[in-house]
Amino acid sequence: ISPRGVKMITRTVSNNPRTTRVDLVNDLQRAGTKVTKATISNTLRRQGLKSCSARRVPLLKPVHVQARLKFAREHLDDPEEDWENVLEWPSQSPDLNPIENLWRELKVRVAQRQPQNITALEEICMEEWAKIPAT
Repeated sequence: ISPRGVKMITRTVSNNPRTTRVDLVNDLQRAGTKVTKATISNTLRRQGLKSCSARRVPLLKPVHVQARLKFAREHLDDPEEDWENVLEWPSQSPDLNPIENLWRELKVRVAQRQPQNITALEEICMEEWAKIPAT
């Protein structure tokens, strides 16, 4: 990619961070440069820009939406202590399941330590798990 193309890509992504690699490939093709999505990714990385995918969310059917809404309304004014005793969660709600948040916290902590092999991974997991406060 020419320096001019790199500037165009950087400018486009800076102005609209949700721009896809396909959009950038099409923009460059209109400008007369044929590139692949991999080339776009490499160029963005060299420019210090990270690419990411949109978070996948569960597909909600109308019944799930109603269940979530009903759950939220029923528990709107519950004191914090009552939340410790909830077992029944609305369907398709990983964001409301406390263990999901705990797993994410562990995953982030382990990734920061960058284990190099399975033994190190196991040790780091145990150490980081012990460091997470019970509250």
